Amino acid sequence: MANTVQSLDRALEILETLAVEGRGLGVTELSQRVGLHKSTVHRMLATFAEWGYVEKNSEDDRYRLGMKVIDIGSIYLNNIELKTEALPYLRELREKSQQPVHLARLEEGQVIYIEKVDVINSIRMYSQIGRRVPVHCTALGKAMAAHLGVGEIEEIIRDRGLVRVTEKTIVDRERFLEELKLTRQRGYALDDEENEAGIRCVAAPIMDYRGKVIAAISTSGPVEAFTYEVIEELKKHVMATARKISARMGYMV
Repeated sequence: MANTVQSLDRALEILETLAVEGRGLGVTELSQRVGLHKSTVHRMLATFAEWGYVEKNSEDDRYRLGMKVIDIGSIYLNNIELKTEALPYLRELREKSQQPVHLARLEEGQVIYIEKVDVINSIRMYSQIGRRVPVHCTALGKAMAAHLGVGEIEEIIRDRGLVRVTEKTIVDRERFLEELKLTRQRGYALDDEENEAGIRCVAAPIMDYRGKVIAAISTSGPVEAFTYEVIEELKKHVMATARKISARMGYMV
């Protein structure tokens, strides 16, 4: 093949060879299949294993594809399916809130918008599909982080920090962890001008068939429209919408 990296070609050939061998292959057999020296194959397998793309069976020393391959495929397929399944419900929520509605995922410790349903003449907000925003100061981020393990949350704090974005941003670690605990208990997250001055946001998590959080939805608006009284009613619609989408993704209570 022209304009390719030979080492990557070889690595991909190893993965594709393992993909069609459900019982797995040993280093010797695999090296014969792909026409590479055993030491080269062994080094590549060690690297793949470190990343989770292959697994070694300690009983027979055979290598098989690892769960990381399945995870990546699931993320890709879920992303396509999620947007398709969610869109009618996002529009429904937009009609109830009369404000923009967002769908987002958690990626590399940040919130990434993957869909937005806007309204005519809505207040301008700094959100667009593909944009990344912090976890700690967004309702979307808090809705998802509340359902992560302690280690995952600590990793986000360590890698991304708790940067002050507005005067109301939570920048204290203990207070942030308490906020996540509260979010988990009540079933929704609130951003009270923590990411944009003058904007409040309500969000709820979306679960998949494994009961694992895969995304979140939110609706946002100016504080004049999103009074605390309005939010008390609106949160019910946001959580109900999240439950409907979760059900479409296979989640069962």
